[in-house]
Amino acid sequence: MRPLKLVMNAFGPYKNKVEIDFTEFTQSSLFLVSGPTGAGKTTIFDAIAYALFDSASGDARGKDSFKSDHATDSDLCYVELEFQLGKTIYTVRREPEQMGPGRRAKPRQIKSNVEFHNGKSVTTKIAEANQEIETLIGLTYDQFRQIVMLPQGAFKKMLESNSGEKEKIFRNIFQTGIYERFQDELKVKAKVLADERKGYVLALQEAFKRISRDENEPLEKAIEQFDVQTVLSELEQLIHAEAEALGKAKTELSLLQDKKVKHTNMIEMLNKKETLAKEKQELDVKAEKVSQYKEQLDQHQKAQILVQAQANRDETRTEKEENQQAVIRLTEKQQILQEELNELDESYQAILKEYDKLDDARKEIQGYNEELKRFETIKEQETRLADLTKQEKLTESENERLSNQQAGLKAQLKELKVTLTQISQTRERLTEDYKVLSAAKEEQSDLNHRLKALTEVCQWRDQGIELKKAFRESERDLGQAINEWQLAKSTYFGQLSVVLAGDLEAGEPCPVCGSTEHPQKAHAQAEDVTKEQVDALEKTKEAVESEYNRLVSQSEHLYEQVSERCEALGVLPEEASAEKDAVAQKVNEMKVNVDTLKAEIEKKENLVKQESSQTKQFDDLQTQERDVSEVLSKNGSKIEAIEARRKEISEETAELKETLTFESKEQVTSLLLTKEKAIKETEKMEKITREKRNMLKNTLSSTETELNLTEKRVSELGKKEEKLAQTFKERLEASELGENFATYVLEDKLVSEMKEAIQTYGEVRAIHQDRVKEVTDFLAKADDMLTKAEHEQALSEIEESLPEWEQKRDEHVRLTSQNQGARDTIKQYQAQSEHIEADYQLYGELSRLASGAKETDYISFERFVLGIYFEEILDAANMRISTMTNNRYELHRKIEKAKGAGPQGLDIDVFDHYTGKTRGVNTLSGGETFKASLALALGLSDVIQSQNGGVSVDTLFVDEGFGTLDSDSLDMAIETLLDLHERGRLVGIISHVEELKTRIPSHIIVEKTSTGSHAYIQA
Repeated sequence: MRPLKLVMNAFGPYKNKVEIDFTEFTQSSLFLVSGPTGAGKTTIFDAIAYALFDSASGDARGKDSFKSDHATDSDLCYVELEFQLGKTIYTVRREPEQMGPGRRAKPRQIKSNVEFHNGKSVTTKIAEANQEIETLIGLTYDQFRQIVMLPQGAFKKMLESNSGEKEKIFRNIFQTGIYERFQDELKVKAKVLADERKGYVLALQEAFKRISRDENEPLEKAIEQFDVQTVLSELEQLIHAEAEALGKAKTELSLLQDKKVKHTNMIEMLNKKETLAKEKQELDVKAEKVSQYKEQLDQHQKAQILVQAQANRDETRTEKEENQQAVIRLTEKQQILQEELNELDESYQAILKEYDKLDDARKEIQGYNEELKRFETIKEQETRLADLTKQEKLTESENERLSNQQAGLKAQLKELKVTLTQISQTRERLTEDYKVLSAAKEEQSDLNHRLKALTEVCQWRDQGIELKKAFRESERDLGQAINEWQLAKSTYFGQLSVVLAGDLEAGEPCPVCGSTEHPQKAHAQAEDVTKEQVDALEKTKEAVESEYNRLVSQSEHLYEQVSERCEALGVLPEEASAEKDAVAQKVNEMKVNVDTLKAEIEKKENLVKQESSQTKQFDDLQTQERDVSEVLSKNGSKIEAIEARRKEISEETAELKETLTFESKEQVTSLLLTKEKAIKETEKMEKITREKRNMLKNTLSSTETELNLTEKRVSELGKKEEKLAQTFKERLEASELGENFATYVLEDKLVSEMKEAIQTYGEVRAIHQDRVKEVTDFLAKADDMLTKAEHEQALSEIEESLPEWEQKRDEHVRLTSQNQGARDTIKQYQAQSEHIEADYQLYGELSRLASGAKETDYISFERFVLGIYFEEILDAANMRISTMTNNRYELHRKIEKAKGAGPQGLDIDVFDHYTGKTRGVNTLSGGETFKASLALALGLSDVIQSQNGGVSVDTLFVDEGFGTLDSDSLDMAIETLLDLHERGRLVGIISHVEELKTRIPSHIIVEKTSTGSHAYIQA
């Protein structure tokens, strides 16, 4: 990515439109951004980052603060960036959320907008545009900040980031996501296979538990070793042995059961034979008595028929005589009834004459009733008049009460209206109070932040004073340690002549001068130094030097912190203490002001909180007042209606009184009762006489009918008597029982007992004959004719043996079934798991190695691939850092495993050629860290360009960091950046270092004024 043109309008400190054309740097693509503190140098980089990634270049700036404080609501804040990727040019324009120009010059709230021109297409949705740009550049916002745009205070992040963070950056740059997905797929596959294998193992273990092994040592050992094939082999043998034992048990049981049945049947038949012989004797005794029962039952049946025939004849004769007597009674009754009817007819005619006069009497009664109704109506009307008078008085009383209530409600409404007006005015004033409080709080917050920052600066300065003392002491100790070590080393090397003299022999040439004569050999002195002492002094020197370097690094870091913080605060370091005291006083004053405002606002808020309840009370009172007015209006209408109704009822009552005939209601009632009583007596007499006459007529008619029927019945019964007498005579002669035939009739109970005895005897005789035949046939077919006692003895022996064999059979069945079930389960899971076990071993080992195992020093497959790229990055970075540090430092990939279980393989160590030792990058000083960070960023860019890994990085922006370099280091850093410029890379630098202004000819000049900043190119 290479920026071509940047346009900013009302952005940051720039009130007006600013255009920066980077194509003007074609002759010198290394440029310096210079200007005073706070002028807006870093804002240029913020604008580029915002245009590309919708975010600023640093962490301290937010999108809500992009619009210039110098701009008005009629100014529109926006950024446009034209940039090049390869041979394609793209344009992006963004507007942050802001108050901006609207229609008719009225400001309006503008939401965030974007326009990304990609060839002929234009993307206007923020999320889609962000994704498209990120995909094109090949870097996320965080990655862009770490390898393209190095913002102030962020040099060390890329350098000191751990393996996991570097892995995320490099994965996108070098497109190694395929290796990560490969690792993940291996993990998933291994996990699935492990779960399947676990289920298979658990199922087999459960099946092993169901095996009945009975001290089978090979089987026990195979189960313990989870040797499935051996378990199946041993199990098959066990099942076969159990099956054979089961067959033998079943055969023996079958033989015993057959013998048991045979002996049981023989015993049963012999018992039956004895029982049947006894039963035959009893049946022979009963046969004679059964014959007597049959003869008695025959005579009983004939006698019963004769008794019935005689009873029928006598019953008919008695009935005939009774009917003859009834004929005589009915004839007498008929004569008496006729006489009574004739007398009653004469009385009924006289009553009918009086009955015919009743219609006239009823008309008189109707007149009396109408007169009574008029009296009742008059009484009702008088009652209504009294009720209406009472209602009128009650309504007038209620109206008086309601009028008083209405006056009270109106007074309360007037008071509440005044209160609500006051609350409304207070609420309106609260809005302004909130704004004042918010501004005060914001000012208080700013003062607190400034006080906190100034306090930290003062603390750092105090630390710097102590650190300076420690540094001087350490510098003195280091000089002393170096002197002691160098003196000891010189003394030691001077003593080497003593060592050589010790080896000289007469006649042998000296290795130094070649002489064969050695008149004066060197001898050791008391103050000679040993090699161990030199080594000890060297270690002491290294320890003191390490502490000295630590204090130097710490001092430089503390100086950077104080300088940066004071620059941000706009004060000189020596003025920080006085400024802190002044700000502290302002903080206390502002706290008092804020507390006072809060108390006043709280008081007003409490009053405003009452508005809801007061409004509700006002509405309730208004409702009550309306209800009272409505009731008063209704009551007025009600009184008018009552007066009209009273007049109407009075007139109706007067008219009714004029129509009255009698003087009083009681007089009419007495006449009415007398007349009604006479009518009722006449009606009652007519009814009684009529009913009695009709009853006599009916009784006379029924008596005549009954007399005719009785005479007819006497004739019929005479004929029936003669016929029954003849039948009885004939049956008596046929029975041969004589006149005493009734003595042959038996009681019903005796007859029933005889019949039951006869039937039972016949059934028992038939059953006995069948059983005799069955026993005879069975015994005739028997093979042996043992005695009953012999059969019982044999059966007893068999029954004693059966339980033992049945128990053996059941035990063999249980064991065989249990082991067969276990065998089938094992075979089933074994068939299913053959491929699972093989795949599990393969994929599990692959996943373990690819994810980072002990054999790979816990480096994953992806980090191994990235490590190759990382080695190339470090090689390219070392070309830079070697130049910038005068061949002192090299960046090495950390080989030793770090502590913890986090990602490994992409961490960095520094090799120091001065000490010959390797140490962590976090031990570098501020200037050294800047050099290393710059070298690493440049190395990454070189490798990306050479590998063409999908990311084109031909731009680098550096914000500060050069102030930590000494003169020589600054020369080396500039030479490195000039080398990039010669290769066509666009390099922009923000710095306050004056020397850079003369060393770098191309500038972007940023000037700061009271009305806003402006920028221009000086190429």
